[in-house]
Amino acid sequence: MKSKKLLISLAIVAVFIVVVVILASVLTVKQVKLVYHDFSGKQIQAPQDGGIAPSDVLNFAKGKSIVFLNKTNLMEKLNDNFGEWHAFAVVKEMPSMLVVHIVRREAIAKIKSVDGDIYVDSFGRRANPTENSVIDITSAFSTSTTFSQNEVGKELVFADGKNNDRLDRVIEATLAIWQCNVDIEDMTAVLGESNVFGFDGDDNMLITPKMGGTIKVQSPDVNLTERLIKGFSVYYNDKQNLHDDNYTVVIQKNGNITTTTK
Repeated sequence: MKSKKLLISLAIVAVFIVVVVILASVLTVKQVKLVYHDFSGKQIQAPQDGGIAPSDVLNFAKGKSIVFLNKTNLMEKLNDNFGEWHAFAVVKEMPSMLVVHIVRREAIAKIKSVDGDIYVDSFGRRANPTENSVIDITSAFSTSTTFSQNEVGKELVFADGKNNDRLDRVIEATLAIWQCNVDIEDMTAVLGESNVFGFDGDDNMLITPKMGGTIKVQSPDVNLTERLIKGFSVYYNDKQNLHDDNYTVVIQKNGNITTTTK
C-alpha cells in the first residue's frame, strides 16, 4: 500500500514538473508591441525615427518568463537607456507578448543648480531643455541644488532628502494645475516665471500665483491633487477677488478651505 502511494505521489510530481517545463517554454516573452502617447495620454502614431524599437525591448526581456517578469524593472531599464522617451506602463498579453506604453520625455519645469539650469519632466527625471517657457521651481528647495547625476532620462536625486520629497510635491501640484486646463507652456503666464512654489517652516506648500495672493496647502503629502484643484476653484471664484497679497487661501489637511487676510 505504501509503495503504491509513493508511486502515485511520484507520478503527480512528475506530471507537475512536465507541466511547469511546458509552460516555461510557452509562456516566455517573444513579441513586443509599442504604443506611443502624447503628453495628455492620447495615443499617437509611432515616430518614423528616433523612437524605441521592439527589438530594443526584447534585448531586456526576450526568453524570460512572462509570468514572473518584473514590469517595474523593465521600465527602469528602458528609461535609463532611452532618455528621450519614458515607458510608463507594461501590459502582459499571454502567452508571449508585452505591450509597452511610451511617451516622449518633456520638460515641465526647471531648477537652477551649480551646473546651470536642470530641466525636469512629469516623472521627476531630467529632460532636455525646451524652447517653451517653463516655471523655475528653484524657490521650492531649501539648499543650493546639487544632484547625484545629470544624464537625461535619469531620476533627479538631491543631496538633501527633504528636497526629493518637495520635488515630488511640486511636480504633483504642477500636474494638478494642468488638470485645471492650463497647458504646460501657459504655466508661466498664469503662475509666473519664478518664485511660485515655496514651503514654510512646517513644510506647508505655498503657491503665489502671478495675479497675487497666496495659496497655502497644509500637509501637501496628503491627497494633494484633489485638494489643490478645489483650492484653485476658490482662488478663481466670481464672488470675491482673492487676487491680492492681503489674502491667503488655506487648504487644510481635511480638505476644508478657508481664506485669511493680513
